[in-house]
Amino acid sequence: MNDGKRKLGEVFDSFADVRVTDRSLVWNTDLIETLELDNLLGQAVATMHSAENRKESRGAQAREDFPNRDDEHWLKHSLCWVSAKGATEFDYRPVHLNTLTDESVEPPKARTY
Repeated sequence: MNDGKRKLGEVFDSFADVRVTDRSLVWNTDLIETLELDNLLGQAVATMHSAENRKESRGAQAREDFPNRDDEHWLKHSLCWVSAKGATEFDYRPVHLNTLTDESVEPPKARTY
């Protein structure tokens, strides 16, 4: 995972060399594609760093070094901010295990197949 973070960091840093050459104000696909690439790079950095930050396996988040689910430490939502230089900052918010109705709530449990 560290190798993936390093490689993604190199790609993110190389975006500084990207320039928009089309200066038209109508139907500027060069600008749109550049903005999309900028967004996707930020999303990729947030995803990669969030996966490395979460020290457990849960659902699609599967790690060989942390094979089990850890509700004690990780039953929370991860929030990630990516700076213009690619640095990440994390915060968390709680998972609410109640409904807005009178229905009973099943406690969370590990998926087993």
